[in-house]
Amino acid sequence: MSRVSEVTSLQQQRIKEMQERMKDGNMTDDKKMQLMIQNVTQTLNDISQTLAIIADKK
Repeated sequence: MSRVSEVTSLQQQRIKEMQERMKDGNMTDDKKMQLMIQNVTQTLNDISQTLAIIADKK
């Protein structure tokens, strides 16, 4: 599996998990925002790792 496929798969999994957790009507807006920020942070970390892998290959 290529790194791009791996990152894409991880992102899709995170989005699915986040949507499942947000289906609970009892979740506060603060908690929803926290989940979204966590998702963005993890995505940025994946991008950073991917760029490091690319840089190491050159």
